[in-house]
Amino acid sequence: MKYLLIANNDTDGIGQTVINLSNSLNIKGQSTKIAVLHKFTNNKNIVKIKRSFLARAISFLLNFLKKDFNELFWFNISTVNFNNIEKYINQADIIIVFTFHKIISSNILEKILSRNKLVYLRPLDMEMISGGCHFNQNCNKFKNDCSFCPKLKLNSFFNVSKKNLLLKKNIIEKLKPKLIVQNNFVKNLIKQSSIFKTFNPKKIAVGVSGARSKYHSKNIARKKLGIDPKEKVILFTTYNLSSYNKGGHLLKKSLEILEKKFLINKKSFPLRLLTLGKKNNFELNLQKISHTNRGIISSDNELNLYYRSADVLVSPSIYDFGPHVINESIANDLPVVAFKIGTAIDVIKNGVNGYLVPCFNTEKFAQSIQKIIMKKKPFKNEVLRKKIKSFRSDSYEAKSFVDLSYKDFKKINF
Repeated sequence: MKYLLIANNDTDGIGQTVINLSNSLNIKGQSTKIAVLHKFTNNKNIVKIKRSFLARAISFLLNFLKKDFNELFWFNISTVNFNNIEKYINQADIIIVFTFHKIISSNILEKILSRNKLVYLRPLDMEMISGGCHFNQNCNKFKNDCSFCPKLKLNSFFNVSKKNLLLKKNIIEKLKPKLIVQNNFVKNLIKQSSIFKTFNPKKIAVGVSGARSKYHSKNIARKKLGIDPKEKVILFTTYNLSSYNKGGHLLKKSLEILEKKFLINKKSFPLRLLTLGKKNNFELNLQKISHTNRGIISSDNELNLYYRSADVLVSPSIYDFGPHVINESIANDLPVVAFKIGTAIDVIKNGVNGYLVPCFNTEKFAQSIQKIIMKKKPFKNEVLRKKIKSFRSDSYEAKSFVDLSYKDFKKINF
């Protein structure tokens, strides 16, 4: 079988998921090709799609005209032309679309779905369910009809955004692509979505790379990374630390509360926030908590060491179907504090391997961090860890895809 995986980037969260899946499919004897807009990884299976200069010019002009324009619902302004991706589509038996944002317009989506191919949509982002919106975690509008969204009206020129939303809905409802989700949180959102509510999605967990979950003792990991063995380390990792939907601003508030309310004794123990990713003005102004940024980590083995050296991973993301770092942390016996969304709901058990916190509740987030860093016995549940690791491994994810696609492929060809 020949697979084509379509994504926006090969370095961000979605991109890493796509590459891991591609590698696992190749090991299982499947042919894969990855089509991306932004190519940074030296991988022979990845091809960079050429961009449309006109589409980029229009997108730039719209952003220039309205400074606060965040491309909400402008999914029809694609930065690629169909003929730049058509040959890869023709060569594939199975197409998996991981994102629409800035890459696939409604027109291209319709052309892909109209081909005699097996097409899966795998929403790893809010915008695919809502119809283009990244900012709907606490919004009930999208569950029924996004066309009444006040943000949609604010960001619409000549009502184009609303028309594009309806066009996309009509295409999906008419052509009925297959749908794959990665956890129960996404599955429940699907059921409430005005676009996908009649679908019956299949759930396949995102795999954890074996290179990111190898055992290292904390002392050895810290020695290799040059981290003080006496410090308590809070780990926060994402591609862009200042990205609003990743919740860096909420983490700052939580750490301020942690310092003010829970770190009364300044000499009790040294505490450090260790961040991985683009800093982009992410700064702390605290007295009792130090901050070190190590930048973007491209090595799986090095990232594995950070998981093994930390005391707690914080995931303040509020508009996310993952994040995938939660799966990786749990596989490394690293407890997690996360807002109650995405994959966290499936893998975190309060008091066992971390804490789930109601969205936007920075006080409880701070309190949960404090519970973990002050705990004398390590958070560890071998049974839970093995269970999570087994159904979220690379091989399990790839096997699930192969089994599902073979079954569906036979249905449409016989």
